[in-house]
Amino acid sequence: MAATLAGSGSPAPQDRVPFSTESSSSFRSVESEHIKSPSPLRDTLTRARSDLWRAHPLFLAFIFEPLRDFVFDPALALCCVLLPPLLKNSPNLDKCIAKILALLLFLPIKFLYSHVPRQQDNDTASVLSQSHEAILQMRTTRMPKFQPPSDARSAIQGAISFVVSAMGDIVGVMTNPQKMKKWVDAIGQMKAYLDATGVGDELEEAVMKPMLRGRLLDNLKILNDIQEQQDADRHIQAKLEGSAGTDLDGHIREGFRFMRWATAAYGVEMIKSAIDIDVDAQQLQTNRQAITIHCGIKPEDLRYIYSKDDGDKHVLHHFVAIDHKSKSIVLALRGTLSLSGAIIDVQGMAKNFCFCLAHQGMADMADDVWEVAGAHINELFQEHELKEYGFIITGHSLGAGVACLLNIKCHVEELVGKRKVSCYGFAPPPTFYPCRADATGDGKPDPPDLVREAIANCIAYIHDNDAVPFLSISSVRRLAALLDAVDNITEHMWFYDRWKIFHDFTKVPTEIFQAVDDAAKRESKEVHGECRMIIPAKVVIWMKKNVLSGEFEGYGCDASAVAKNTVFMSQDMFSDHLPEMYEDALDALMEKINVK
Repeated sequence: MAATLAGSGSPAPQDRVPFSTESSSSFRSVESEHIKSPSPLRDTLTRARSDLWRAHPLFLAFIFEPLRDFVFDPALALCCVLLPPLLKNSPNLDKCIAKILALLLFLPIKFLYSHVPRQQDNDTASVLSQSHEAILQMRTTRMPKFQPPSDARSAIQGAISFVVSAMGDIVGVMTNPQKMKKWVDAIGQMKAYLDATGVGDELEEAVMKPMLRGRLLDNLKILNDIQEQQDADRHIQAKLEGSAGTDLDGHIREGFRFMRWATAAYGVEMIKSAIDIDVDAQQLQTNRQAITIHCGIKPEDLRYIYSKDDGDKHVLHHFVAIDHKSKSIVLALRGTLSLSGAIIDVQGMAKNFCFCLAHQGMADMADDVWEVAGAHINELFQEHELKEYGFIITGHSLGAGVACLLNIKCHVEELVGKRKVSCYGFAPPPTFYPCRADATGDGKPDPPDLVREAIANCIAYIHDNDAVPFLSISSVRRLAALLDAVDNITEHMWFYDRWKIFHDFTKVPTEIFQAVDDAAKRESKEVHGECRMIIPAKVVIWMKKNVLSGEFEGYGCDASAVAKNTVFMSQDMFSDHLPEMYEDALDALMEKINVK
C-alpha cells in the first residue's frame, strides 16, 4: 500500500529517517523550530521529506533518484526554512498553502515513487520478531549488482547530471549576491567584447538571421555534407611525421588509465554512466566510494575532495589521490557540469599567462584551483614515502583545458619544485598561444624553455567528431564565415529546394561548394583578444571510428595542425564529447593493443 507523500500532522518519531549528514542537521533545525512555532505547512513539508527519502522509484530510477537527491529534497528543505516564518502571522494562508501543495504538487510526485510498507505497530515483540527475521535473511540475501548502463542511458544520465547541477547553480547564485555579481560581470564583459570587436555581428549574420528565417538547420546540414567530402581526412592531414608519435601505444595506455580519473572528477552520477564493470550497488552510493572503485585505488589513497558550491568564487570540483602505479600524486579536475563552468568556457579572450597568451577564463581558473589545492598537494609531497613521487594533472573538457594551463604554470613557476609534472587532457579546447613576440625581452619570439618543457610533458586526446577541442574565438569566426557563405545562397532558394537537399533527395549545388571553399581560403583580420590558440600538448591522440567496420584507430597528431581545422558539423559533435564515449574509445584501442 502506497504511503502518502505529504499529509497534515507531523511525522511520528519512528518515521523519521536520516537523509544525509547535511540534510539531517537541517531537518533537526527545522524540527526544533517546529516545536516553537507549529505550522501546518511545515508539517506537510517535513512529512514530504520524510516520505520522499523512504521512496524507491517505480521506474527510471537513474532519473528520479538524482532528482530526489538534488532537486526535490533541497527544494523541500529550503521551503521548510523560509516559508513558515513568512506566514506565521497568517495561519489561514499557511493552512491553505499546505493543502494546495499536498494536493497539486506532492500527489504527482508520489505517482513517480513507491514506498516499502511501514510497520506502525510499536509492540516490542513484533519489532524483535522482524529483527530476528532480517538477521536470518542477511545470510542468504545477495547485494544487488549495479548494471552498467547502455549508451542511450549513459547519455541521458549525463544530460540529467548537467541539468541538476545547473539548477543547483542557479539556486546558489540567487542566494549569494557576490556570486551573482561575478556572473553578471562575466556575461557583461563577454557581451561588450562581442559588440566591440564585431564578432557578435558576425554570429548574428551567420546564425541568428537564418535561424529567425527558418534556414539554419538547412545550412548546418549542407555544411556538414560539404565538410564530409572536403575534410574527411582532416585527422590524416594533422598527423605527426617522423618519431614524434612513435610511442602511440604508450600514450593510449596512459590515456586508458587516466581517463577514468577525469571521469571520476564529475562525481558518482557520471561514474555510473561510464562504469563498465560489475560492482555492488551499495559501493556506488558516495563520491568517495565511486572514485576509488573507478580509479582502481585504495580508499586511504584518496586524500582530498573539493566539491564546494557555496563560496563567493566558483572553483572547479576536483580531487587529489595517490597513484602508486605511476608513483605520482594526481589532481583530477571536473569539466563543465554547471552554468558557472559554461561561463568560464565562453570567456575565450586572450590574456597574459606564463610569458605567453592563454584563454582568459581557464587561465583564471587555473590560478584559483591552485590557490585552493596547492597547499594540500605540497603537504602530501612532504610525506616520507611520497617525496620522490611526481605530479600528474588530468581532466576532461573544461577540466582538461584548465589542467593543460596548470601544467604550464607548475613548470614555469615551479609550484611543486623540480619534480616531474605531467598532464593528460581529454577533450581540451584550444587554450594557449605559445609564441607571443619577445616574451622574455631577449629579442626572440620563442616561448621560454620551461613552457616548451611543459608542452612536451602533456598529452591530449580527441574522440572522433567531438567539437570542443576545436572551439576558440578564431575557429568560431571561421565557422561563422562558412555558415554565412552557405546562407548567402540558400536565402535565394525556395523552401522545397532546401528541403530536398536536407533529406538527401538532391545533391548540394556546386555553387555552394565553391562559396564555402572561397570563404575557407579568405583570411579574416584578427580582432582584439583573438589569437590562433592551440592545445598545449606534445601530441594529440585523435581516436577515429571507422564508419564501416566500427573499429577505432588512433592517430598521433600535431597540436598546431589540429588547431587549423574548423569546427566539424556533425550529428555526433556533442555526444562524442561525453566522458563515457572517451572511455569506450580508449577501451577499444586498448583491446587492439592487447591483441598485438
